[in-house]
Amino acid sequence: MSDVTKLVAAQQANFAHWEVLKDLIDQQIDMMLNYRQSGHPGGSRSKVHYFVSLLLSGAMRWDIRHPEKRFGDRFILVAGHTVPLVYATLSVFNEAMKVMYEKTGDEKYAIGGGRDRTLLWEDLLDFRNVGGLPGHAEMAEKNLFVKFNTGPSGHGAPACAGAAIALKHAGAKGVKVFGIEGEGGHTAGCWHETKNSSYGLGLDNLNMIMDWNDFGIDPHHISAIVHGGPREWFEPYGWHVHEADNGSDWEQVTGALLEMTDGDNPAQRPGMMFGKTRKGRGYYKYDAPSHGAPHKMNDENFWKCRTDFSGIYGTKWAGEGEPAPDNKAAQRQQFADDLNAALEVLRGNDELVKYLADRLVELGDSVPEGIDGFKLPTA
Repeated sequence: MSDVTKLVAAQQANFAHWEVLKDLIDQQIDMMLNYRQSGHPGGSRSKVHYFVSLLLSGAMRWDIRHPEKRFGDRFILVAGHTVPLVYATLSVFNEAMKVMYEKTGDEKYAIGGGRDRTLLWEDLLDFRNVGGLPGHAEMAEKNLFVKFNTGPSGHGAPACAGAAIALKHAGAKGVKVFGIEGEGGHTAGCWHETKNSSYGLGLDNLNMIMDWNDFGIDPHHISAIVHGGPREWFEPYGWHVHEADNGSDWEQVTGALLEMTDGDNPAQRPGMMFGKTRKGRGYYKYDAPSHGAPHKMNDENFWKCRTDFSGIYGTKWAGEGEPAPDNKAAQRQQFADDLNAALEVLRGNDELVKYLADRLVELGDSVPEGIDGFKLPTA
């Protein structure tokens, strides 16, 4: 059994937990966009398997309590418009840490900086509002997890390479940079320069995840205007490439991800993994129409998504099946009630809460305090 096979096998028992977390993240994404009537549901939902696998498999060393740690791996959301994915995930993960801290009083579950640095469900209420969570990724305040401000197509790709170069130059051996992109964003010209430069500079600490669903913002398939697929887009540039046939399958995604980070790969080469997904997975609005356009507030398909969830977990929703309330205050209250209705599935599952909080602590403690040979250049 190879080392990577062993790493994947070690996570097998956790896939059932990840499935529940995926369902919870989906709900938080949908609620955010429903009550704000703005944002990007399709790409946010399609990337959940990649994101959860990255954060919990051990491929990435990071500390949710202290995202400022010098030797934590870096994450840049190249597809910055899909930031609801990040907000929803952090709100679920931080909820588990909060529950365990309140239950045990153990400081190991405490988030550094307290409430000012903790993204919780309450923060989702002000998504895309002045003073609230921005509509594209920004490294600020409660979202220090991301390490660059992104949004425009391809914008974060050069930043990924820049971060990888800086870490190499400083001798931060073993500290990795991760990015997540989609094929639409990949059409930007800066990607050509990033791929060439990353190979030429030997950035084997750079790891890219490509969410491949063959759609961007336009009604035609990406493949109708761009030749080939992710493998053809990266291998000719000298990157090592790893594929999950199904980008919404935990075992396949985790396997490809860990092959990229821990496999027997050529030295001095950046890595990329990809898998086929459905833009708008489970949202009843798919492909290009799911880009930047949530369901109308409380419409039939919005409630259909809630029915799918409650069919598994027995959740009762505020205003279930009804049109949206006719005033902002009532809408906000319903928003809060339904965010909490979903989170009760987490709060009421002691095994899941303990697993998630303890895993996040374990991953945080894995970030080294020092690295032999590290030297921050003075000029």
